[in-house]
Amino acid sequence: MERGYWIRSKPVYSALVWQQQANAHLVLVEGSAGGLAAMKLFQQMLPQQSITVIYETEAGGADYTAALKKVVPDDLQVFNSHDAAMKALEAHLPEALMGLRIYVAGSEKFMWDIAQIVLHYGVDDADIAKELTGTLARSVYCVHCKAITHNAHTNIQACSGCGKKLFVRDHFSRRLGAYMGLMVDAEDPGQIPEIEEIYP
Repeated sequence: MERGYWIRSKPVYSALVWQQQANAHLVLVEGSAGGLAAMKLFQQMLPQQSITVIYETEAGGADYTAALKKVVPDDLQVFNSHDAAMKALEAHLPEALMGLRIYVAGSEKFMWDIAQIVLHYGVDDADIAKELTGTLARSVYCVHCKAITHNAHTNIQACSGCGKKLFVRDHFSRRLGAYMGLMVDAEDPGQIPEIEEIYP
């Protein structure tokens, strides 16, 4: 199995750190865990350049809106839906300055949705600081029907497109923002290994 081995395509995430060489900063965070990551980022320092924060809150989670408002009183945008937050990002990018630095804290789906949007504006995913927070759930690309199934928590996931039981691999496509999923019983139909939750 792949666990225990370093997979070159698998993303590596780390805690957010301010980039000193910047003309402006854009911070995008998801949920209570993302809000906390943003607060930790601001505890490091308060950059002199302009800062925009796009905060996608979550129902039932801790809300860092008030705390962030104290730090970024002029450009904090708060949304309670993913679509609204992504639309705010798309509205911000055409006016962005050269030298913009982007910081993202949230689930993998949140991070890679952002990476795909900013790519259209010439920003490579390698230029986005990413901190994985909250869930470890994965998005899985079915190599058989091309559908992407989100929020996979187990080693084997039913495809939302064709229904095949997919083994969730560690190989990741940055273009798709998803891990590769292969039919687990292709050679021995009906023989499904034990399903385990490994991405809580």
